[in-house]
Amino acid sequence: MTNLKHLLSFAALAGIALAQPLSADIVLIGSNPPEKSINDGDFDWNPYAPWRQYLQSPAWTTEVVSGWKAGLSAGYMSGGGAKEVHFESIELTENSAYPEMVAGDILSWRFAAKAQYPCNPRVSLALLFGERARMLVNEQAVPQGKAEVKIFEGTYTITPTDAEAGTLRVRLSAFEDHGINVYFDYVDLKVLRPETAGPRKLNAEPNKAGMQLSWSAQSDDERFSIYRSSKGRGGFEKIAGDIAGGSYTDRSIINGQTKYYTVKRTHLTPSTASPTVVARKVDNIPPKAPPNLVASGEDFVIKLEWKKLDQDTAYYSIFRGDADGNNMERIAQKVTATKFQDDLPRKGESNSYRVQAIDFSGNKSELSELATATVETVPGASFSDLILPMPIHKELRSDLWGVETVLPRDPDNGVEDGEWSYWGGKVVHDSSDGKYHILIVRWPEGDRKGHWAWPYSTVAHAISDNPTGPYEIVEDIAYDYKEGLGHNANIITLNDRRYALYSLINWKPIVFTADTMSGPWELEGEIKINLDNPIVDRAREYRYRNNLSGIHREDGSFLFVTKAGAMMESSQGILGPYEVLNRAVNHNPTIPRPYSNSNYEDPTIWYDGVQYHMLINAFLEYRAIYLRSPDGVNWKYETGFAYTPLSTTYNDGTRTHWYKLERPNVLQDEYGRATHLSLAAVDAPKREDYGNDDHSSKHLILPLNVYKRIDMLNTEPVGEITSEIKLLIYAETGFDPEKALDLESLRFGGAEAVNFGRGAKIQSTEKHEDGLILVFDGTGNEITNSNFVGKLIGKTKSDDIIVGYSKLVAE
Repeated sequence: MTNLKHLLSFAALAGIALAQPLSADIVLIGSNPPEKSINDGDFDWNPYAPWRQYLQSPAWTTEVVSGWKAGLSAGYMSGGGAKEVHFESIELTENSAYPEMVAGDILSWRFAAKAQYPCNPRVSLALLFGERARMLVNEQAVPQGKAEVKIFEGTYTITPTDAEAGTLRVRLSAFEDHGINVYFDYVDLKVLRPETAGPRKLNAEPNKAGMQLSWSAQSDDERFSIYRSSKGRGGFEKIAGDIAGGSYTDRSIINGQTKYYTVKRTHLTPSTASPTVVARKVDNIPPKAPPNLVASGEDFVIKLEWKKLDQDTAYYSIFRGDADGNNMERIAQKVTATKFQDDLPRKGESNSYRVQAIDFSGNKSELSELATATVETVPGASFSDLILPMPIHKELRSDLWGVETVLPRDPDNGVEDGEWSYWGGKVVHDSSDGKYHILIVRWPEGDRKGHWAWPYSTVAHAISDNPTGPYEIVEDIAYDYKEGLGHNANIITLNDRRYALYSLINWKPIVFTADTMSGPWELEGEIKINLDNPIVDRAREYRYRNNLSGIHREDGSFLFVTKAGAMMESSQGILGPYEVLNRAVNHNPTIPRPYSNSNYEDPTIWYDGVQYHMLINAFLEYRAIYLRSPDGVNWKYETGFAYTPLSTTYNDGTRTHWYKLERPNVLQDEYGRATHLSLAAVDAPKREDYGNDDHSSKHLILPLNVYKRIDMLNTEPVGEITSEIKLLIYAETGFDPEKALDLESLRFGGAEAVNFGRGAKIQSTEKHEDGLILVFDGTGNEITNSNFVGKLIGKTKSDDIIVGYSKLVAE
């Protein structure tokens, strides 16, 4: 949903007054500039009320006639998808300036409302006098979707019958037909007192000195105070007082910023505030380039800092180039701080940076002076280093949906089309037909709820001859159960080479099985989980049912990772019951701060015969981490990040920058190694992805630099004191280790060492019928008790990364 909180229409270039219908000196509900809103008319009693949690404001009561919960949510009074809901204020008796109603008094009322998505939304406003209702707005239509809020306003004169009926209250009502949120932005109710009203009209015009305010004064003896805000409904600060006459120039404005003004008479007969005026002065003078740019390389990130030179700077764009300062590309935009962290700098070489300032008028500065830095880790230290450019199947196209940063792109990569929004699925190579299959989640792009139609997604079946695509939807519904409804669909390859499908259906974890990826899929039932366990987070039980990824172990047990990264296991079949084995992944002590404080979800796990692997997405930070485990239960963080929205490039150098990447999965080869990374990609914030618009989501498939197969040949466990380490690195199609390896670059040892260029060095090689034996001088391998495998890092003679893991003793 577009944030329209306290929205007033803006002037494009300069001040345009947006007067309220009349001034008033007794506020009963709502806006009371320059003071705070009264009786929570701005619905900000709890500004941190979480979206869709629906707290109840002490100034209001909620009656849901038909539907789910409703109430205060994220700064709105929200219907929460209820078909009919009423919000009623407390009795308006607390204002001592208005101890009782008087017939003939004029009430000025105003409110704003909107619906999140199309739903035939209507709203009503009634004044309640005791048990008597005066309907002022009766089920009037409101805007929906992208449209701005609608403002309703008017006046009402209290009748003798009203005055005698009882205490005044306000009732807001919302109606809709499709389970979609209809919400109120604010409501104002005031008693008009013309004799003490402030100026009836306030104008704002930009001039060379700043912003010229003007209003009508009754006499030369009147004095006024000027108030200014950045929000329009609240947050006003006094910027001038004891001003004579009817004009004032605000010389402290920042060009390009939108400001709200109001004026009050403070001498003779003090008044209430004038109507609010919104004003903005723009210029065409670009800001100066940000000075004092400093780049500091750390273990795997580079931190930038610079100085803010111009007060009218709104935000910054960050550019990164090669070691010589060439080939600059923008890696971040709308950075509001004077610092930035590059999560994916190139390892093994210098990174150069420049920063550009953009002011509130939209003018851009020249690029800053160059700053350069390197990181301490080497190529291959992080999972993100393995991500390769995507092949272009036909051509990159710009005639597709999406914002500028995701164009041009290849629509034949993964799964996408203009009719559906796609959101994740695991690529599986089925040996029965030699093709690549995805049981992919999708919903109609034109659904009235836009991206938030995902709870009603279905699972389709797509096939390709190649792992990256193009994919063809061959079945709109992959299984007959519940008409194909499902989300978070994931595949578990069973030990007998059959397949199991996990799908979240009506918020229940359902499992199907099939002999092949083409089905038919037979319903097995619902996964059962033992939640009577002290380590279970009972407040978030959904985490143990949602977003599951699983493995069928050699001993027949099933191991699943849950939404937030906790592990659970069943030895009684795929339906369980499952025992929760540990806590969410952010409790893992190997994850360094501040990354351990992230909100993690969307995990995927796999096993390659050497160790278990996990990717899990930190969805609020727009990045993911990579962990490894000897047993699938005890996980160890690997240096760096797994991917970010900057991880998607094509083999011609074109980079796309998706708003968010989620739902990771990997395609495994016959040895269990990850060969491709698949991701769900959306081009804009999910709340801004409406039906039948230019935003959507797709399935991406990125090739990976595949781990090399290596076997430990030492018959005694390798440790820090091991003097000689022998590894067999296997030859494979397209890779002859004897010819390809840059032997001097190779390092073997604990990941904590080789990720930073340390570790055991090569001392000789021996030919082997399956590849090449690498003999390392064990000195400096840094393998300790915390290491359950050894890591090999190096490069080929053509500078391709070499990475592999081995057990610490021959098997």
